[in-house]
Parts: sequence; structure tokens; C-alpha cells
Amino acid sequence: MKISEVLHVVAHEFKTLFLSGLFTIIPIAATVFFMNFAYGFVKRMIEPVRSMEPSILQQIPGAEFVVLTLVILVLGVFLKVVIAKTVIHEVEKVINRIPLIRIVYSSSKILINFFNMPKSTTVQKQVVLIPYPKKGQYHLAFLLESAADSYEKIIPDNFKDHPGEKFCKVFMPNSPNPTSGYFFIMPESEIIKTNISFEEALKTLVSCGLITPESVKTLNKQN
Repeated sequence: MKISEVLHVVAHEFKTLFLSGLFTIIPIAATVFFMNFAYGFVKRMIEPVRSMEPSILQQIPGAEFVVLTLVILVLGVFLKVVIAKTVIHEVEKVINRIPLIRIVYSSSKILINFFNMPKSTTVQKQVVLIPYPKKGQYHLAFLLESAADSYEKIIPDNFKDHPGEKFCKVFMPNSPNPTSGYFFIMPESEIIKTNISFEEALKTLVSCGLITPESVKTLNKQN
């Protein structure tokens, strides 16, 4: 092997190792920088709290964070129990009187409530695959419920592949923002059910597919 070829190989390996190390350090450095910036910013903002603390607490580093956290928690409980429900209720009454805003608000609230459902209702968040944007290409989606008692009734028989075809309501979230997406009425035969959990699906969508669900990895190992 010629010296030029050896130098080329060495240079290539050096470049590979350097980029590998650089791409490893950058996320860590960015995180440390952000945390340091956030800590300094918050510390400057709550400096007046430290001057109001008892002399004993002033000798403890970071005591002002604990004091402020406790104050915010107490204030949060007070607002939620005493004021928040009343205020929110009155605001919603006003919003519900405005035609266009009422539709946007109610739709957004339903969507947010869907993503905040407790684990006891995860059966309503079953992760499925649907053909999108065309047959042969699949997208993660959430199976909502059967459309038998609603939209299925208004679909003409000539639009169905066979008499008595079942349809379901499906929400297909966008990536990387899963709180927006598309609502579909789909034939049950085109929906592929999966063992992917709701949380795994969200991570996959937010990461634009870079994160593979553990349930999929396990399935691949078994096969």
C-alpha cells in the first residue's frame, strides 16, 4: 500500500473519530449550557427572595429555590381549589358564545384531554398502522372507536368494498407535533393493530422516527 493511501485511510479514520466525538459532545454541551443559563437566570430572578429569608436559611446554598417552590405549590393549590375552576368556567361560558372560537376551543380541549387520559383508559388509545399517504406506505395512528353508530351510516354502499363493511374512527397525529393531525373514517380491514404503547408511539412521532419503540425491537429479536 502506498504512503498516500495509508495517509488517506488514517485521515478518514481520524475524521470519523473526530465527528463521532463531536456529535457526542454537542448534545451534552448544549444541555449543560442550557441548564447553567437557566439556573443563572432563575437565580437572578429570585434574588429578592433570598434577602427575605431567615438568616439560618441564607447560609444554605439554594435555599431560596426550595422556599420559592413551596410558595408556588401553596399558591397553585389555592388557585386550583378556590379560584381556578370558577374563573375557567366563566371564561368557557364567554368562549362558548363566540361561534368560530367556540369550535376551535372545544376541538383543542378534546384533543388535549385525549393526550392526558389516565392510564386506566389506554384501551381507547390503541396504536395502529394505517395506509398513508397511499397504499403500501404506513403511518402510526390512534384507533378511537367504531364508527358503526355514526359515520358508517352515511357512507353509501357503492363506496364500500363489500356489504356490511365495518368502519372505525382514527386519529393520525403529525410528526414532530402529535397534538395536530388528521381525523379519518377508515375501513376496519385497512387498519393494522400493533402492540406499540401510547407512550412509545408519542416518542417515535416527536423524534420523527429516530426512536424505535421497544416493543418493535423485542418483536424483531423474537423473529
